[in-house]
Amino acid sequence: MASKNQLPTETRVIIPIPEAIERTTNWRNFMKSKTAEADDKMIPKAVYISKQDIMSMAKQCEADESIAGVRAYFTLNDEFSEQFKNEVTFLMVLVRASDVKPFGEDILYIGDDGKVNTVAGNSNVYDYTTPCPDVCDVTSPLFTGIERK
Repeated sequence: MASKNQLPTETRVIIPIPEAIERTTNWRNFMKSKTAEADDKMIPKAVYISKQDIMSMAKQCEADESIAGVRAYFTLNDEFSEQFKNEVTFLMVLVRASDVKPFGEDILYIGDDGKVNTVAGNSNVYDYTTPCPDVCDVTSPLFTGIERK
């Protein structure tokens, strides 16, 4: 039986800097349009993920050949508010290739032995992210929307 797995094996796309600036500017403009008199400092712009956290997930991927990749879910730590900074983060979860689920299966639970189980407290969902603007390069054209030459 042929695999029904439709997960891409590689998703890396190199984005030209002008396009990256345009896309991040589009995001900020979209967020401003959704909030009343949005203070630019309150608009989530990016998330930071440390090298150590990336390497930790890579190690898990290398240890289990059934893992196809990682899925990142957008989250808000609290209910949306126009008065407070809304911290957008990503919840990261490993994804296993599946013949019955064409876009893979989130591995939500994993035990200390590395085997999947559903025991409460054995979550395999991680928040490795630190939201910007708290830890951003505020001079980056991706942050400001202005390319310096």
